[in-house]
Formats: sequence, structure tokens, C-alpha cells
Amino acid sequence: MEVKSLIQEIRSLLRLEEEEQEKKWFEKDVSLKELRKEGAILHPVKIQNKSFGYTDQPVITVSFHAEGGVNRAFFSEGTPVAVFLPNTDDICNGQLLSIAERKAEVLLYTDDFPDWIDEKGIGIKRLPDNRTFQQMHGVLKRISKGENKRLTELFEIVHGLKKQKPLEQTDVKSLKLPDLNAYQKLAVEHGLCDLPLQLIHGPPGTGKTTTIVALIQELRKQGKSIVASAPSNAAVDHLAQQLLNNGLKVLRLGNTAKVNQKVWEHTPAGIMSQDKYSKKIKRLKIQAAEFRKMAHQYKRSFGKSEREQRKLLFKEVYAIRDEIKSLSTYYLSQFYKEADVILGTPIGLIDPLLKEQTFDVAFLDEAGQCIEPMAWLVLEKANRAILSGDHLQLPPTIISEEAARKGLSTSVLEHAMNSEVSSNLLGIQYRMTPEIAGFSSRYFYDGKLSSAADSLPDSLIYYDTAGAGFDEKKQENSRSTNNPEELRIVEENAENWIVKGQSAVFISPYSSQVELAKEAFKEISVSTIDSFQGQEADVVILSLVRSNTEGKIGFLKDYRRMNVALTRAKKKLVVIGDSATLANDQFYKEFVEYAEEVGGYRSVFELIY
Repeated sequence: MEVKSLIQEIRSLLRLEEEEQEKKWFEKDVSLKELRKEGAILHPVKIQNKSFGYTDQPVITVSFHAEGGVNRAFFSEGTPVAVFLPNTDDICNGQLLSIAERKAEVLLYTDDFPDWIDEKGIGIKRLPDNRTFQQMHGVLKRISKGENKRLTELFEIVHGLKKQKPLEQTDVKSLKLPDLNAYQKLAVEHGLCDLPLQLIHGPPGTGKTTTIVALIQELRKQGKSIVASAPSNAAVDHLAQQLLNNGLKVLRLGNTAKVNQKVWEHTPAGIMSQDKYSKKIKRLKIQAAEFRKMAHQYKRSFGKSEREQRKLLFKEVYAIRDEIKSLSTYYLSQFYKEADVILGTPIGLIDPLLKEQTFDVAFLDEAGQCIEPMAWLVLEKANRAILSGDHLQLPPTIISEEAARKGLSTSVLEHAMNSEVSSNLLGIQYRMTPEIAGFSSRYFYDGKLSSAADSLPDSLIYYDTAGAGFDEKKQENSRSTNNPEELRIVEENAENWIVKGQSAVFISPYSSQVELAKEAFKEISVSTIDSFQGQEADVVILSLVRSNTEGKIGFLKDYRRMNVALTRAKKKLVVIGDSATLANDQFYKEFVEYAEEVGGYRSVFELIY
């Protein structure tokens, strides 16, 4: 298949996803109650604070109660949203700056706070991400037209339409990197060669970020310019933090509402808060506030001349806002030049000051979670690309089941791996005990993953509920399933599994089980598996839920989700499930056998009696 027809196919899948998002978030006949239950809206929300951001745009902070917690598939930092007043035409578009269990911060795309914003019963709903879709279609069109020969060649390599020339031994320079293991060192050495594409396969706990940072340091010694990205703000911030810890200058672009203080100082907002830049901008913001205050004297009921006066006053506000933006751009331009690494999500890197700039190397971390069209927004910015991540963990989230089934959920990293682009596997993991890591290593990584962590007896325990009558229950008006008896067993025994001072989390693939767990457990963190990807804890308790006479296991068949679940624990992994239901499936049969092999198999009857 040639490039043009392949691009056409990807764009048609992208349109399916757009249509599904439009349908999902603009259905007129779906009730607030249904949307709330699904986690597709936050309603009602209560205004806690109103302020103006560093570019003088209005920002609201709201509190809310979300049944079962925030649905992260719908709401995350950077999501386009609308604040609305039900049963009216009052609506204001914006962007979600930050979100937690009961609190959110929203930047409003408006001149000032709407008059109705303090009314009772306002809500926040997700919007389709039209801007992002436009950007993704744009980059795919540029590849299709061959506007950038290097980018088109990279697309051909990723899709196996063209083979990348193999590395010659003479290309690889040996480095002294005493802090890295042999796998990490080899990945850095290969990263310094002039190949269009490098893949760094970093399974959980293998020191992927350590390797990337070491490679970036070596590239900077060669004077190479670098742009780095990841599909989530959390992953970008983690990389930024590690780069700063190693003495590199970073500029973190995009949505930075939730970054820690150290990283925030290297964001445009953080830089502009420094006294030498903020004084003049502060004066301009005071002026803008005065004009807004005067404009507020003219409310809706005034006549034509008052409306004109209000219009003129807001014109002054816009002019000041433009002055703030141009002044900020002028001040920030030197930081763009001085940074060792410029970082942001693919959308966060769409910045006027980067438009004409081509970097030597683009890094895309967590590339296994990045849908392919999004990845090209980063990869087009540089002469070479380095993808890192693990294509054997969860794929990108796609709303359209049809688009996902036809390939839109296949990440750029997985495409490259399927095309047999040579990769550097980081083969030593430091996070988990060998007992916890062993099954994933055997099943997913062909036994190539060894453990540097110490062995601990009983660090992997599987409690088999077969025969105990722990039947699964269907949640009313939902496709989700739960298992109250599995929760009861956790509640009664968790303190025996967790040593004082250890971090602990309860996870399950089923949202209904997670909702019940949040009500039941006060001392243990609770999360879906998807939300806990990329994180770790000393103790992880995994409830598999499914227990039925038909042997149905539903989406437990997504083994990559299980790979995430089984690789989060550092000291102890407790898995609870019904082997009579699960062991009809080869994956779970092998897991139960593995638990027996390492002495971790237990019957739940040991806990009952």
C-alpha cells in the first residue's frame, strides 16, 4: 500500500472518531442524570474562585461531587470543555486546566466572566477536540503531499513500506556511562547514531526515563537541538523533572496547571511571574481590570449608547491583552533559544515561536499510548525521531469502537514494532521482586526481562475463590460488573498484607467494582487499572471480579490491561479471582500455574476459616 492510500485510510478512521465524539458529547436527548452516571459531565459544580490567568484570560475554580469519581477517559488536563446552565442557551467554551476528585480549574474562552456564571446548577461538559483533529488532519495531509521528504520517509519506515538501513558497527561509539546497565548504555550509544528512527522498548521498571535523560545529555554535548513530548501532561512533567534533576535547562510548554513548583518555574507562566518580567505585565493587568470594572457598569438593560460605551471599554481590554501577549512573547523568545530541551504534549508544542523551527532530534515518550496521527505532530518538528515506551501495555484510548477495531488504536510505536524496525529492549527491571515480574517477563517479553530487585517470599499471592460462591453481580443500568464478596475479603485482610508505612492501592478493571471500593476503603487508594498505568505502589491488590458458571470473562481478555495491572507492585501483589471462571482462558490458566510455581497459590477458604 502506498503512502497516499494509507494516509487516506487513517484520515477516514480519524473522521469516525470525530463523529463518535460529536455524538457522544452533543446528544440532545440524553438526560443530565444519564450523562452524570456515565461520567460524561460534571454537574452540578460550585464556583470556588474566579481569577485572571497570566495572559489575562478568565479562570474559574469549581468544586463538585462525581459519582464513582472522575471519568478520566472524558476529562483530563487540556480537555476542551463547556461551562453551561441547564435548560437555557447559556454556554461558554473553555479548556480544563486541572482536575482532581472534587475540584477542577477551567480557562474560559471569553472576554470576561459570563453574567450567569454564579447561578446555581451550572455544569461542565466535555467537547469534541476539534482543534486537535484539525491539527492531526493537517499533518497527515502534509505527509501525503510529500511536503517534507524526511517525514514521508519516516512514515514509510514506521509502516514497513521502506526498510531503515541497519546500523554499522563503525557507527556505534563506545561511551563511559557507569550509572547505566549494559542495555541502557547500548540504547544511548545507538541513539547517537544518525538513523531516522530509533525505538527504545522500556517495559515497566526498566529505567526508561533514566536512559532517555542520559541520551539527551549526550546529544546536547554534540550540540544537537531537542524537542521532547509524551501524550499525557503527567508523562511530560515526569521527564521535565528528571531533566532538571540532571542539570539541563528545560522550557515546558502547554497546559502546566498541575506541575510541581520546580517544573512550573520553567513554564511560560512561571517565567513571567519573575519580578523582572511581571512588573510591567502586572501594571497592564491592573489597567485591564479597571476597564472591565467600568464596562460592568453597563448591563444588558442599557440603551444603544451604553452598549457602545461597554463595547469600547472591552476594546481597550482586548488591546491590553494583545500587548500582554506580545510582551510575553518578546520576553520568552530568549528562553526558547537557551533551553536544552523544549517539552510539551503534541498539542502543547503547537506554539507560534516553534512554527518555523526544525530540531535535530524529537523524543516521543510513552509512544505506546499515542495515537499515530498525534505522534506525527511531534515527529515533523525534527530531523530524527526517538520513540520510547511499551507497546505491550494499554493502547491509546479511542471512543469509536469501529475506528479502534480498524486500527486507530494502534500506536505509532506498535506500528513501528510490527514493521520490524530494530529496537533497544531495556532488559533489566528494578521495580518488582522477581516473583512479581516473572509472569509478565515470560508471557509478554519472551523471558528476556530479568530482575535486579531482591526476591521476597509471598510477594505474589493469588487467592482462588473457586467454589466459594463469590458470584459476580451486574450493576443496575450499566454494563459494568462487580463482586462484593471479593471486596469483603480485601476489607477483612488488607491490614495483614500491608506493612505500616507502605503505599498501597486497590485496582480492578471494572469501574463498578472501583466505585464500590471507594465507598468501602478509607485507608487504601482505589483506582481503575487504566488510571493507574505509569504509577506504582509497594502493595497492589487486584480484584478480577469475574465469577460465573459460563466462564465468561468479558474484557479481562485484554491481556495488555492485565500486563499493566500485574506490573505496578514493588513489594507485594495480591490477586483475587475465580480460577473456575478464569482458567478456561489460556492466559489466566498460565497465570494460576505460575502462582503455584512460585508458591503463591492460596485458596480463599484459608481466609474464610
